[in-house]
Amino acid sequence: MRWREKLRLRGRTLFRRGRVERELDEELRFHLEQQIAENLAAGMSAEEARYAARRAIGGAEQIKEECRDVRGVNWIEDIAQDIRYGLRMLLKNPGFTVVAVVTLAIGIGANTAIFSILESQLWRPLPFPDAERLMEVYVVLRQHPRSWDVVSERVFRAWREQSRSFTSLAGYLDPGARNLRANGASERVLVMAAMPQLFDTFRIPIVRGRAFVPEDARRGHDHAAVLTDSVWRDRFGSDPGVLGKAIALDGEPYMVVGIASPQLRFEYMQEPAIFVPLTANPSLEVLRGMDVIGRLAPGVTAEQARGELQLILEREMKADGDRREDVAEVANLRELRTGYAARSLYFFAGAVALVLLIACVNTAGLLLARGLVRQREFAVRAALGAGRGRLMRQLLVESLMLAAAGGAAGAITGVWLARCFAVLLEDSLARHAPVSLDARVLLYTLALCAVSAVLAGFAPAVLSARADLNDAFRQNAPGRTASPGHQHARSSLVAVEVALGVVLLFGAGLFLSSFERLQNAPLGFEAPVSLTFRVSLRGEKYARPEQMQRYFDGLTEQLRALPGVRAVTVGSGLPLTGSESLYASVKVAGRPRANAGGSFAIIHAVVPNYFHLLHIRLLAGRFFDANDRATSARVAIINRNTAYELFGSENPIGKVLEFIADERRGAPGDAPVEIIGVAENAHEFGVDEAPFDTLYVPFAQHPVDSAYVVMASDVPAGRLAGAARAAAYSLDRDQPIFDLQTMDDRVVHTLRGARANMFLVGALAVVALILVSVGAFGTVAYLVQQRIPEFGIRIALGATPSRVLQHTITQSLRIAVAGVSLGVVTSLMVSRILGDELYLVPHKHMGMLYGVSMFDPIILSGACAVLFAVLVLASYLPARRASRVDPMVALRYE
Repeated sequence: MRWREKLRLRGRTLFRRGRVERELDEELRFHLEQQIAENLAAGMSAEEARYAARRAIGGAEQIKEECRDVRGVNWIEDIAQDIRYGLRMLLKNPGFTVVAVVTLAIGIGANTAIFSILESQLWRPLPFPDAERLMEVYVVLRQHPRSWDVVSERVFRAWREQSRSFTSLAGYLDPGARNLRANGASERVLVMAAMPQLFDTFRIPIVRGRAFVPEDARRGHDHAAVLTDSVWRDRFGSDPGVLGKAIALDGEPYMVVGIASPQLRFEYMQEPAIFVPLTANPSLEVLRGMDVIGRLAPGVTAEQARGELQLILEREMKADGDRREDVAEVANLRELRTGYAARSLYFFAGAVALVLLIACVNTAGLLLARGLVRQREFAVRAALGAGRGRLMRQLLVESLMLAAAGGAAGAITGVWLARCFAVLLEDSLARHAPVSLDARVLLYTLALCAVSAVLAGFAPAVLSARADLNDAFRQNAPGRTASPGHQHARSSLVAVEVALGVVLLFGAGLFLSSFERLQNAPLGFEAPVSLTFRVSLRGEKYARPEQMQRYFDGLTEQLRALPGVRAVTVGSGLPLTGSESLYASVKVAGRPRANAGGSFAIIHAVVPNYFHLLHIRLLAGRFFDANDRATSARVAIINRNTAYELFGSENPIGKVLEFIADERRGAPGDAPVEIIGVAENAHEFGVDEAPFDTLYVPFAQHPVDSAYVVMASDVPAGRLAGAARAAAYSLDRDQPIFDLQTMDDRVVHTLRGARANMFLVGALAVVALILVSVGAFGTVAYLVQQRIPEFGIRIALGATPSRVLQHTITQSLRIAVAGVSLGVVTSLMVSRILGDELYLVPHKHMGMLYGVSMFDPIILSGACAVLFAVLVLASYLPARRASRVDPMVALRYE
């Protein structure tokens, strides 16, 4: 129990210091009186007894110090004393304190903001109970591990029945837009088709009504629906009576059987509004596009589950006579769904880390200058017995106090910055998760404060603690002279700042050049004043191709009759909307396939004036015309990229393309088509995307139920949108139009991510420039102040002011040359490391830079020139002051 007594004593010493000291005085007085009494009993006089007692016990103060040392809390008291003293010194110099705190707050705040985004996007568990046990289950091709294959229902059922690695397995389809009609109104909502086990797998039960049951997954019994809490509240006014009532999805009735919990949020995809059963397929066909989610059983690892599923997969494929070599994969759901966003987020985290380094270096320079001013103070403390360690501790405590104040301000600023970053990086984020200042972010901020304190305070503490007593006491004007070590340290710090500034400025230049190239990149089409919208026909009355054709013909006639409308066209897809297009594998008739699956092409079913309205240039052959009807010969137009991929330099006109059936991937075969024209490439996904193979077919020969409508008009988009909506509703109120945008809006939207990257990196570069200029100004001013006597002597001996000015700026340029040289080397190294990570991967649409070289000499030279100019400007005012010094005033410093 001895340790408990020590702990209790230390606690009383810290929190009841006055009482403990009084008890110590009373105890010493008691022992003294006892010793005096013993001496008196031995026959000594009163004076002799008191003197002998004091001599026997020893010095009271020394005994007190020994007792205090035994308690083991002196170091805490010393630190508290350092804090109190440091606080007085910081408050005594408010200008220095404010500048240092603001500088650190900028760096810490930016890093806190980007870390909070990283935490919310990549590391925070998904909003499900025990979410880290949720796994995505899928299969890939053995020869192409990045290519996912589809999962047959037979394999999925075998997994669910035979696997012991998962407590639950469920499949679902990503939410798709469907037409909801309820309470007399129609709107587009996102609907997710899910197996009955989905809610159990996520462990979020239905709060009202019931979840799906196996009976709901049978054909003919699958018209049940579960509403999300938000739709139930917003669309149905939280009416519990909606349970058991019917709603219409794409014209088909669905009975509402349950209301989902408000805690059911997916975050990693668009949130669905309604759940419907994923119907089982008795013919064992493929569940196309289905995602499989599983919850690992206790004690089972993902690797063990992968091995078990692979054995089941091989056994089922062998029994089915399937010779494909598929591989089962099991991956953490959060990591798989959010991992693609890590690259850009880590890049920005590195950029803001450079800003923090610049802030720390800047603060270190300020602390060095302040340490020089305090040399006499340190010399006095050293003469009184303070060791170098004690002086260093005092300076590090002050640095930590500055970092703590900067961290507090940075944490508050970081919350606001995080929201700004989240808005800027919205297109790059993988999750719709709130950004918050939670415990993990606060711990990171505290760690940043400690690291910043060490980075900013260690070197100044070491240099400032080396106080030379003789030099310090000989100074008539304290702080006016500095050792070569101090001057070299400050110059080196500025050079490091400049180097880091070159890296950030070079990166900002790359993103600026990339964005400018994107703005000027050829799109392959033009439709600047055109309004576009989309229609998805649903219901039995649009089940046949001729019914689809009739609707779009009627809609086109209605829209053409509107005042101010010059032309109207229809297509299953538009440029910059490739993710919504149809796909197929094609090959040249009579020739072997270029690869196992043929050439993968995007298919657009378009009406004849599609190319004219969008100004897509014809390179060879002819466009579609009114003679390309459903009963005429099947024809197609290919884009330039397809012509090159399939035919090289050969003329493709008149050649025949065959569609390769792939029932597993939902690509049925179709009649061959004859190529009648070659059109210019039009970007399908984004301005920075590599060209895809695109195939255009006449809408009359390939009617589709979902298509885009483009209206060329000079009427303002807002007014035209209302007229278009009224025209569509006059044909069928159950078929709403949606996704209304001008083509200009679509182009601007594709540039949104590049613009955000440019703004963010540019803002960091501007902050870095400001910090570098402040640091350079302070350093040059400090060096000039140290050399005022020298400049006075030079001028007294005949040196001209211009000569002194030139000499001072030359000294600054030496620092600039060293910093810029280091920055160029660092920039080239970073470019070599990050080059492959920043550039666009063809057909992946994941690049951050477009059309620029990571080693662009013009941009790098521009960054160096800007830093040179900033350093010269920051040096000019102190240098000008040095050139105008009065020799008599300067010589008085001596």
